[in-house]
Amino acid sequence: MKAGVVSVGAAVGGVRSRRPAIDHAVRAYQRYTGDGGDRCAASTTYFAFLSFFPIMALAFSVLGFVVDAYPDAQAKFTEQINDYLPGLADRLDVATIGRAKVGAGLIGLAGLLLAGLAWVSALRDSIRIIWHQSLEAGNFVMRRIRDVAILAGLGLTLAVSLVVTSLATSATDAFLRWIGLAGNTAAAWVTGLLALGVALVIDMAVFVFIFRYLPERTNRDRVLRAALLGAVGVELLKILGTWLVGQTTSNPVYGTFAVIVGLLIWINIMMRWMLFVAAWAVTGPYTSDVDPSGTATAA
Repeated sequence: MKAGVVSVGAAVGGVRSRRPAIDHAVRAYQRYTGDGGDRCAASTTYFAFLSFFPIMALAFSVLGFVVDAYPDAQAKFTEQINDYLPGLADRLDVATIGRAKVGAGLIGLAGLLLAGLAWVSALRDSIRIIWHQSLEAGNFVMRRIRDVAILAGLGLTLAVSLVVTSLATSATDAFLRWIGLAGNTAAAWVTGLLALGVALVIDMAVFVFIFRYLPERTNRDRVLRAALLGAVGVELLKILGTWLVGQTTSNPVYGTFAVIVGLLIWINIMMRWMLFVAAWAVTGPYTSDVDPSGTATAA
C-alpha cells in the first residue's frame, strides 16, 4: 500500500515537473487551502447572498421604468440574469417586482448599502488574506469610501454589460436578417460565438476591477493573466451551474427553499473560483509565492 502511494506521488511529481501549468494549478490550490480559502469563500458567500435580494429589487425597479419605453427589456434582462445565475430568474416574479418600482428601488438601495458594503469588505479581506497583505492597510474612513466606490463601479460594470450584450445581440440579429441568414445554423453559431466573446470580455473586466482595487497593491501583468483565467472559468462554470442549479431547484427535498438553496450553492461556487484565481495570481510554475504577495521575496 505504502509503495503504491509513493509511486502515485512520484508520478504526480513527474507530471508537475514536465507541465508548468499543472504545477502552477497545484500550487495555487495549495495556497488557496493553506490560507483558508473555503472559509473565506463561505464568508463572502454569506454577504453576497444577503446582497442578492437588494440588488434584484433595485435592478427590477430600474427595469420597471425602462420597460415603459422598451417593452423587450424585461425578456433581455431575465436572459442576462439566467446567464449569471442559471435558471433562477425563471422562478422569480419579475413583472410584479417591476410594477412596484418605486418601493422596490428604495428598499433595494438601502439594503444594498448595508449588505453590499459588507460583501465588498469581506471579499477585500479574503483576497488580502490569500495575497498575504495587511487587512488594515489604509485609513478606516477612506476604506469605507473606497468600498462605496467599488460597489458602485461593479454595479456600473454589470449595467454596461447588460446594455452592451443586448445591443450586440440585437445588432447581430438585425444584420443576419438583412443579409437573409436569420435562422441559419451557421448564423446561430456566429451569434453564439459573439455572445461568448462579449461575455468573456465582461467577465474579465469584473476580475480586473476586483483584483485592481480590492487588494493593498497589485501587479498589472499578473492581474490581467488571472482575469483571463477567471473569465474562462466563469463561462465553463455557467455550463455546470445550469445543470447543478436545475438539479437543486427541482429536488422535492428542498421544497419551497429550492431557489434559495440553488442560489447559495451557485454563489459559493463562484466565490471559491474567484479566490482560487486570486491564489493563482500570487503563485507560479515551480514557485509558491510571487509578487504582489505580501510575503514574496523581492527579486
